[in-house]
Amino acid sequence: MSECLIIKESAINRLGCFTSKFIPKDHLIAEYEGEIITAVEAVRREEDLKRKGIYTFWLNDEHAIDGYDKGNHTKYLNHSCDPSCIYKIADSKILFYAARDIRQEEELTIDYDYDADSELTVCLCGSVNCRGYLNETIKNV
Repeated sequence: MSECLIIKESAINRLGCFTSKFIPKDHLIAEYEGEIITAVEAVRREEDLKRKGIYTFWLNDEHAIDGYDKGNHTKYLNHSCDPSCIYKIADSKILFYAARDIRQEEELTIDYDYDADSELTVCLCGSVNCRGYLNETIKNV
């Protein structure tokens, strides 16, 4: 399925991952690829201002996958409060599935699920259901 993924400009944020064909609900789309790194290394890379983007996807509290150099098209999935995809983590793999039927040429998105206690990050998804932040639950706002 990953052969149907294309990268192009996104209305949400810089580049996005789009599909060149219809994807039915619950269909496996692709696996997030990259280098498995420790939490300490992930934080170091996320804070590195020389990098042009953050492509770490956290597996758990101890490890993440960094798609920056060795990633595939899935590293360009942008956040949406009304995502077209869900992800499942199993055996140190991150797999993306269609949360609903996805139209040809539609941008693939996920909910980044930023922690409610992390620094608030403003959301740019523009969906009708936008909660205003990438954070899962907003406290004291």
